[in-house]
Amino acid sequence: MNLLNSSKAIILLFSIIIPTIIQAQSKIKICLTGRIVENLKSYGQSFLNAAFLAKEENDLTNKVEIKSYFYNNRPLEPMHIYNQMVNDSCSAIIGFEYLSDLLLAVKEQKNDTIPIFTSYASTTNSDQLPKNIFIFMPSYNYQADKMMSYLLDRYKNINNVLLITEINRDEMLKYKEVYSSILKNEHVEYSTFDFLENDSDIEGKLKSFLNERKYQYVFLLSGAIASAKIANIMNNHSTVFIGTENFGSSVSQTFFMRLNDKVINSHFIRNLDFIQPYDALTKFENIYIQKYHEKPTVLAAYTYDSMKIILKALNRTGIVNTNSILSTNYTGITGAYLNNGQFHRSTNYVILSVNSNGYAYEK
Repeated sequence: MNLLNSSKAIILLFSIIIPTIIQAQSKIKICLTGRIVENLKSYGQSFLNAAFLAKEENDLTNKVEIKSYFYNNRPLEPMHIYNQMVNDSCSAIIGFEYLSDLLLAVKEQKNDTIPIFTSYASTTNSDQLPKNIFIFMPSYNYQADKMMSYLLDRYKNINNVLLITEINRDEMLKYKEVYSSILKNEHVEYSTFDFLENDSDIEGKLKSFLNERKYQYVFLLSGAIASAKIANIMNNHSTVFIGTENFGSSVSQTFFMRLNDKVINSHFIRNLDFIQPYDALTKFENIYIQKYHEKPTVLAAYTYDSMKIILKALNRTGIVNTNSILSTNYTGITGAYLNNGQFHRSTNYVILSVNSNGYAYEK
């Protein structure tokens, strides 16, 4: 009798354990990765918040596990992290916000079955990437064209131009390429100054290069910290500084916070910003604030759309891979959309100016 009871107990135990194991093994793993989200904790938290918000809304049967793989500035770290995520059976990846990091991951790919959604990385019109790379941002050409159109409308004649480029970053080299092309087409003469991120004497070399010369228009094709250092040297209240999305946003005014002199003439372009949201973005912002009691970053909006796409593909097909993503139609909050097997980048943009109170909407 005791033996019979023991057998029943064992059977009952296995009946509980085995389905749990099967369920755990069958979960779809969505992996979040990036460098900025490791270095700036507020970005990392908004990244995670947006992913879990989308999961809460769309993964009612708890099929999905979210796992983070944030990394630091060590060389080749994106390659190591990508391989770790593949070995850990990640079904989809969200992150690699730097183009240089994304390109390193692409080099490691053995195939294009794992979809990778990236936020701030972009490409030029002529760049070709595998079909599993989903980029939300407009091309660098598109953003540079819109920025130059704004500058020409506002200032009429653009001359005495300097392009300053952080050349260790692929995205900044792309910006330099497209702005150089536009300036040549407009018959505008320009000078260039290149530097490396880890150069401890950027200020000294820039002062030597300038040799007291004043430029009217300075394109800061660099990160927020380096851009602020340069602006602190060159700001004479007359020079106009033109930046990129790396200046930050109205939520996180990275460039502005590092300026010694807040009186400055400066403009920059972004794909999205909550300073002038449209209906879909406003709705997301309100939901996010209600849940987390703080404003979302733009990174959160890209993450939210990425997760919603992945979960819609999963709920519709039962699997997550590049083909299931491409076969899913989706229109979200960032302006990017999927339709008839094609992923279309966002064409939204906003131009902000920098004034003594911070960032202000221009266009």
